[in-house]
Amino acid sequence: MSGMDFGKVLAVGLGAALVACSPPEKAEARAGGPVSVTVHEVAPRDFADEVVASGTLRAEESTDISANVTERIEELRFEDGQQVKAGDLLAVLAAEEEKGILESAEATLEEEQRELKRLEPLVGRGVSEADVASRRTRLAVAQARIAQVRAQLADRRIIAPFDGRVGLRRISPGALVEPGDVITTLDQTGTMKLDFTVPETFIDTLRPGLAIEARSGAFPGRDFQGEVSEIDSRVDPVTRAVAVRALIPNPDDELRPGMLMTVTLNRNPRRSVAVPERAIVPVGEVKAVYRIEDGIARRVTLETGRRNPGWVEVRKGLKDGDQVVTDGVLSLRDGAEVKVEGRYEGPVGGYDPKSGQSS
Repeated sequence: MSGMDFGKVLAVGLGAALVACSPPEKAEARAGGPVSVTVHEVAPRDFADEVVASGTLRAEESTDISANVTERIEELRFEDGQQVKAGDLLAVLAAEEEKGILESAEATLEEEQRELKRLEPLVGRGVSEADVASRRTRLAVAQARIAQVRAQLADRRIIAPFDGRVGLRRISPGALVEPGDVITTLDQTGTMKLDFTVPETFIDTLRPGLAIEARSGAFPGRDFQGEVSEIDSRVDPVTRAVAVRALIPNPDDELRPGMLMTVTLNRNPRRSVAVPERAIVPVGEVKAVYRIEDGIARRVTLETGRRNPGWVEVRKGLKDGDQVVTDGVLSLRDGAEVKVEGRYEGPVGGYDPKSGQSS
């Protein structure tokens, strides 16, 4: 090789070495200039630890409407699914015999009252105190008999014990019913009770008033809000779980007793800084983001916590007000120069950093 050829080769090699040793941001500039990115300003959001369980809905008040006596149904005073008030008459049973007994008892009472009124002025004039006392006893017996018959008549008038909605008719007029035969059901559903169990390890965080969210397969995508009302006094020794009851408002009467619901119980509520999920760059087992510092992307390792739809809680690594890259991360490396082209507005519309909520 001639001296001139060797000089050319040496010059090319030194040039390549200089390029390889150039700072990352200068190399990026040579490769095409700053990388266009979309950024998000880190702000606090609401987070909580979640316990998920399955529960069964019950009406706030619920009962089977049945008769207290064996008798024939004379009349039904309700329609299927009707809203009724406490004291409304629902069914009337045949009571001809009791009505006749009542008339006889009332006649006997009138007779006893007349006799007592006649005898009382005659005490000492041929009528003894014992005779008057005997009449008073017979009067009391007549009054008790009337009260007894009226109670029997009341058993033949079935009324609603509370406000609510009746179910389907289980029986027809003219049928003979016995005690325990269900005529219909009555449920008060303005507020629903949701009973579920949680592991005993969560007892220390359970308290009346704790917020819950519940979902039903009958209403996909709907969240029903409620709160814990009662916690059982015992832990099941077999399952090591405690029964919990929550109350869920049901103003539109959509929820029905017996429905299965998935319960999400939020404990340890807190506000923590969060980043969009799309900003996370997994590096093996490590999670990182690119933070913008003076127009340069710096990779920052995070310690993350809970996840909400579209967002990740950050426990360590970022602070309120930091700017992180959400779009363009695949073209970045630590130290790359960036050009901000837009702002990330959230996974579902806009994002309010003050409230920590997406719109």
